[in-house]
Amino acid sequence: MSWYLRNTFMAAIVAASFCAPVGAHAQSNRWLPYEGHMTVHFSIDHNGMSLTRGTFRELTGELILDESKPEASQLSVQIETASLDTGHAYRDNFVRGPNFFDSVKNRYITFKSTQVTKTGDKTGTVTGDLTMHGVTKPVTLNVTLNKKSKRPSGEDYLGFAATASLNRLDWG
Repeated sequence: MSWYLRNTFMAAIVAASFCAPVGAHAQSNRWLPYEGHMTVHFSIDHNGMSLTRGTFRELTGELILDESKPEASQLSVQIETASLDTGHAYRDNFVRGPNFFDSVKNRYITFKSTQVTKTGDKTGTVTGDLTMHGVTKPVTLNVTLNKKSKRPSGEDYLGFAATASLNRLDWG
């Protein structure tokens, strides 16, 4: 039996909480993901018949945030392709294999911002270069600031959600 993933569109939802290293926020605008609080979830439309949902379990990133001039902010994310998890081992291994991600040759999916635009008090867009399967294309994330607060330890933290839709065929 062959399993084919004929889906054309993938929507990614990135949820992340960033925290400033202790004592560093006053000196820097560099934010790192709070451990265990950055995820990439996706759903793939299988020819209008069903949705396959999954997540990438291993990723990291960095946010350089300029609150006074948001357009000067920068975001980078690195996702390990082998960490794909849809809850179905056969499908996961197939998609990690040479017909799709080819995780041995293409270990990471990366995103590096090229433009940040504030669209509202808590919303914006982040356009950047998404590299997947050795191909780089521009993608725009629609971003919402969920919360800015302090942890009980005194660390500042920020929570964001971002969504994007893309055609996986554009990346071969």
